[in-house]
Amino acid sequence: MNIPSQVRKSVFSLLGLAALVSASAVAETEAKPEIGVLLASHGDIDTMGPELDNYIKTAFLKNVGIPFPYWLRPLIKDFAFKKSIGRTREQYSLILPTRYKAGAEAQVAAVTEELKKMGVNGKAYFGANFTNPLVEETLEKMQKDGIKKFIVINKGAQFSWASAGENITDVRDYLKKHPEWDVEAIGLHQYNYDMRFREAWASSIERDALASFPTLAKQDICLLVASHGLPLVMTNAGDPAVNMMNDSVAWLRTRLPEFKLYQGFLNDDGDSGEDKWVSPKATLTAEQMRKDGCKNILMDARLSFTNHHRATLFDLDIEVRNILEQPKLDANGQVDSSWEKPNVVLARQFDADEEHARALAEIAMDAFDGQGDFEKIKDLGGSVLPRPNYPVPSKYIIP
Repeated sequence: MNIPSQVRKSVFSLLGLAALVSASAVAETEAKPEIGVLLASHGDIDTMGPELDNYIKTAFLKNVGIPFPYWLRPLIKDFAFKKSIGRTREQYSLILPTRYKAGAEAQVAAVTEELKKMGVNGKAYFGANFTNPLVEETLEKMQKDGIKKFIVINKGAQFSWASAGENITDVRDYLKKHPEWDVEAIGLHQYNYDMRFREAWASSIERDALASFPTLAKQDICLLVASHGLPLVMTNAGDPAVNMMNDSVAWLRTRLPEFKLYQGFLNDDGDSGEDKWVSPKATLTAEQMRKDGCKNILMDARLSFTNHHRATLFDLDIEVRNILEQPKLDANGQVDSSWEKPNVVLARQFDADEEHARALAEIAMDAFDGQGDFEKIKDLGGSVLPRPNYPVPSKYIIP
């Protein structure tokens, strides 16, 4: 059958228009996820200048771990800033760029991909307590994306008032300001004991250790497991994060028994005296490792930091490394001829690690099904307290 060329052109035009409309509809559907996974943390910076200044000021006003009442902080914030900015700038001048945000975005993309594999119409997001993108900025984006329900997960696996507590509080405050957002929001308190997380953590350490020292037996490799420390005032008040970290490290010893395993805390804000922070500080652990003759060392911080951060890049990779690599001196103060510089490697972070991302995606979906240590944020009135079965004195209150 002969079809006039003008008719054929019209038909093809209509078919092309239909294809465009169809593609547009698909793209719009893909751009409108219904389920959100908000990965949150204190955050970190990538540049100096205003970004660093705002980071320090916001952290002073909001950080639960700072030993000043909230009503007093606005009055002394300028003094506190001047007191800390010099030391902080010096640290960042040695480690920038941290690439923290790039790591966080890689993690977001990996979790989003795992949700897709599970058949979930969902998307992962990143928000920070103290720097951009702030949690409230990310929530605004999620609201515009049309998210119907979401979970906020602290990027470190343990519950602390200074981590999951602050994340959930930030979400609660945003939801109170935006009652028009008809959304189901839950906050995961911790996943420290979840074997999916622990296995992802242990396997990543073992994989990196063997890749870093491929010719060595496991018993000749020392592991330094470093994690975020806390002020004793918080742990004494019932903050369970350190106990959770200790429990995970005890488990790791049974999971990787061949390695020589050491533990240390990165008390990166601890200028107020070592006796006021949990111990052992990682620098003291490093001294012990030197005495024990550790020559091949993998430093890992994935227990509580999932992306590299000032604490891992300065406190661990500079301060601790300097101690581990400090030369042995002879009686004349010269480098002892028998001394050999140890081989010290800073492990990667999780970032886009597939096993870790899968664990987070599965833990998130389990929580939506009612499994895990979580709470409904819209029901939250006052403080975010650890649960279940953690001893928490009522005197420790977060506004």
